[in-house]
Amino acid sequence: MSVFIQLFGASPGLAKTGPDAPTKSEVSRLRAQVEDLQRRLDTMTLAAQAMWELLRAHGRFSDTDLLEKMQEVDLRDGEADGRISSGLVNCPGCGRRNRTSRRHCVFCGAALPTPHVVG
Repeated sequence: MSVFIQLFGASPGLAKTGPDAPTKSEVSRLRAQVEDLQRRLDTMTLAAQAMWELLRAHGRFSDTDLLEKMQEVDLRDGEADGRISSGLVNCPGCGRRNRTSRRHCVFCGAALPTPHVVG
């Protein structure tokens, strides 16, 4: 069973009965999406753990270094919430603010810094 369903239970919309209840195909589609997200989460978790173990094994970083960097990255959006949120970044060309999801400044076209490789 998916970790999402275990943690949060079935979606309240899926428990509905009557004319507004989701169809079987809708429920199947949503379950497939949750299963796909679980597979992707598992893969990313495995990759992150493997990368960390390589870095630690080569004596480059300690667990404390990792935890400090995680906190730094978490706080980039101004909120310690355990997530990476898109936000704003200053353009190196004109100094105007752009969304972190953009690759180029909407004002001058300069390449924007990429604060997050993943996400």
